Amino acid sequence: MRTALPASTDSFANDSRLRAEAFEIRRMRTFFHSAQRGSPEWNGRPVRCYDGDVSTYVWMRLLESAPERYDFGIHLLSLGHIDRVYRRVEELVRGSDVLDLGCGTGNMTMRLARLGLRVTGVDLSPEMLAVATRKVPPGAAVRLIQTSAVELTDLFSAESFDTIVSILMFSELEDAEQRLVLRQCRSLLRRGGRLIVADEVRAPTFLRQLLHHLVRVPLSVITYVLTQAGTSPVGGLKAKLNESGFIVTIEETNRLGDFALVAAEKREA
Repeated sequence: MRTALPASTDSFANDSRLRAEAFEIRRMRTFFHSAQRGSPEWNGRPVRCYDGDVSTYVWMRLLESAPERYDFGIHLLSLGHIDRVYRRVEELVRGSDVLDLGCGTGNMTMRLARLGLRVTGVDLSPEMLAVATRKVPPGAAVRLIQTSAVELTDLFSAESFDTIVSILMFSELEDAEQRLVLRQCRSLLRRGGRLIVADEVRAPTFLRQLLHHLVRVPLSVITYVLTQAGTSPVGGLKAKLNESGFIVTIEETNRLGDFALVAAEKREA
């Protein structure tokens, strides 16, 4: 029997507010991305920007080549530990239908497909998905779809997946977007479904936060130059999962405490 958390006027109001905030954030990003391409618009009207011909050319060349450099950049940013994360996710996945949220160039998607799972990878970047398409193993049950993470429930029916995986995606979202996506993930999971999030988090102590900045900031700058991808540590991930209808069952962190892999179960009413 299908179950859900009790609906309330407050929960619907919260979802509407989060959706409005998330779409406003997306509109701002669209403006800045169009500014980088030299043709910015705001509310449908062209806006003139002055950033210099040479810098614009270099910026565009980096953007065009970013998907091909993305894998190397993420390997660099993770200090080579990303493969270990992929292996751990493989161990934790349950069921046969998996959603890879923010799949990027498809590394996790293809690893799961090779396990014989039906995998749907979604990403906002068509360039990233083009790279992922070239990695699809022959005969694999893989779908790659371009969409925003805040529009999942517009695309997929409720209870469509057994597991949802997200690696280094939530750290690219603002707080309102994170909360909205988590609520949508719960809706998309079947009874007993599992959400696996592996991402940067805020280190628990001042000393570890200081060490994080000393080690990661130079790498983050290099990674951004190479890939045009940047992240910001997710704050209060466990609390956000709890308030979105999940029960955290596994929580693993690195020595600095600035990277976490969390598995959470869909809480039933």
